[in-house]
Amino acid sequence: MTSSSDAGNAVNTKEFKVILDERRSLVNERIDELLAATGFEQSEANELVKYTFRTGGKRLRPVLTLLACESIRGESKHALDGAVAMEFLHAASIVFDDLIDRHRVRRNLPTTQHAFADDKAISAGLFLASKGVQILSEYKDQRITKLVGWGLVDLSRGEILDVTTELAIDVEQYLAIAELKTGSLFSAAAGIGGVLGNANTDEVNSLYNYGRAVGIAFQIKDDILDQSNDPDKNERVNLVVMHYIDEATKKQRISNLLENHDGKVDLSGMYEKAMEFAVRKSRENVERAKQEIQILKGQGRSRLLEEFADYALERSF
Repeated sequence: MTSSSDAGNAVNTKEFKVILDERRSLVNERIDELLAATGFEQSEANELVKYTFRTGGKRLRPVLTLLACESIRGESKHALDGAVAMEFLHAASIVFDDLIDRHRVRRNLPTTQHAFADDKAISAGLFLASKGVQILSEYKDQRITKLVGWGLVDLSRGEILDVTTELAIDVEQYLAIAELKTGSLFSAAAGIGGVLGNANTDEVNSLYNYGRAVGIAFQIKDDILDQSNDPDKNERVNLVVMHYIDEATKKQRISNLLENHDGKVDLSGMYEKAMEFAVRKSRENVERAKQEIQILKGQGRSRLLEEFADYALERSF
């Protein structure tokens, strides 16, 4: 396995993808081991808790935990259970998010509530969240307890704001909710990785802030990919749609002020501008993330984390 202590310049995109795949394999193997030891005698219960992991996923949060640990010269082996715990928490958040938004499909498969039932999905989500917290508690480190607590509270705050504001939000509010809903677990993952690598306080804070910025960049990129793959997709409001609505509304107001009574507003080019705006916002957060880990720059320890941040913007899925 490639170590962050290896000499050399920044890895190229192909090399970094190999590194990502290596870390994902470690995470997936450990997930399978922990799910096999859930202790459920009923076959349906076992299938239920395993269902969320059925299609794999990108495993970005646990990979980030491992890379953050390595950036402090820590051992990935020591951080592996903590990394898997972050994926358990993420899996739980997906179950609850799908229930709230009434999604029917996730990763080309029925969502947990549609594959089983609402009550069973809720039970699975509770189990996964509880298991994630339990795994992290085994490290017996108060800093980890605080980081996961902050992450879960911010995630919940973002969900509450999301369901209470509905469509009555603008771009800035949308970004604030994305920071809470998505940035929360990314920041906790990076901070916990730092703790498990024996980072000092300043390094943990830098990694935590780095994770927050990377999480926002990943969320925006998801929005861009949603629109790129299916411009008519109405599954959820995203940054591209919000910017389009904001600009269209402004044009309508200007048209009214200029007493344009023909009822027509020229919206040509608005979609392209909305996409450009989203790309720019994602890039800004990638650069912000890189700035947050300058404290690790001295010995080239930020190399893989910088590549991870670039991946947030450059990935195609």
